Amino acid sequence: MKKFKIMEVCGTHTAAIAKFGLRDYFDGVEMVSGPGCPVCVTPSNRLEQCVLLSRNKNIIIATFGDMLRVPSITSSLEKEKSACADIRIIYSAFDCLKIAAENKNKEVVFAGVGFETTAPSVAVLIKEAYKKKVKNISVFSILKSVFPALEIIAGSKDLKIDGFLLPGNVAAITGSDDFKFLKMRSVVAGFFEKEIISAVNILKSLIKDGKNEVENAYGYAVSAAGNKEAKKLLKEVFDLKDDYWRGFGIIEKSGFKIKSKYEYFDADKKFEIKPVPYKKDKCFCGEIMKGIITPDKCPMFAKKCVPENPVGPCMVSSEGICAAYYKYRR
Repeated sequence: MKKFKIMEVCGTHTAAIAKFGLRDYFDGVEMVSGPGCPVCVTPSNRLEQCVLLSRNKNIIIATFGDMLRVPSITSSLEKEKSACADIRIIYSAFDCLKIAAENKNKEVVFAGVGFETTAPSVAVLIKEAYKKKVKNISVFSILKSVFPALEIIAGSKDLKIDGFLLPGNVAAITGSDDFKFLKMRSVVAGFFEKEIISAVNILKSLIKDGKNEVENAYGYAVSAAGNKEAKKLLKEVFDLKDDYWRGFGIIEKSGFKIKSKYEYFDADKKFEIKPVPYKKDKCFCGEIMKGIITPDKCPMFAKKCVPENPVGPCMVSSEGICAAYYKYRR
């Protein structure tokens, strides 16, 4: 009997499914992971630009912890930090305002990574810096929109995905209705064990009945329309640009670009960051995030590529597919 192929889009779902041992739990279902980790889909040449920026003695790089150990082309932020670059781990984008106030003789650059979940907080940071006329703060934007990538996957004849387990955290911002344009059987899911099981069972029913519908199984956190204020912020501060995704290449209108009104806070323009040629990955993270192969099919997995010595980003991030597979191996 043919198995239904369901892709969980969110990296948090990937980690939860691995933790709860759900990948082989559902009869007649093949669970595959998608490009749900924003750190993982960031190409190495963009990370290299951030590494080169960190070598400027007048710059403080502020970033989330997941970014630190991801390999660029020649280095990583962790290696640069050990070589005395001023790189600071933060837990909120707003921490940048405090760092900027305490270091007025230096430029604070926030390496902003994330999807629609994170982007609104970065938009607020930019607006606050604009309002308060903070001159020594900027954003190195590697923010992406998850929708164009899902549209590519939904329309792929090679991947043959039957349904999406949609990210509840993104949907809390965008609303469940924003996923309807995909015309793919989909269910917005929470992150607890029972919520994931319930959502997959709903998805199985939709597939069996041939219904191309989007159902919301995370109603206490997600509405049909989403967070209107957050969506308004995104439109006010960002435009969408064509952007490069690891494993996918250039995806049209998939990257958040800071609008001209706030371009003073755009690190790319402020520091005239030069392009770095893309270099082919040494690992199979791209194929893994497209659901073509699973981590255990990568010849480096758990051998050359381990959490202590990651070859690719999927083994670094807490939402990385390889990291989840490795941590919860059975």
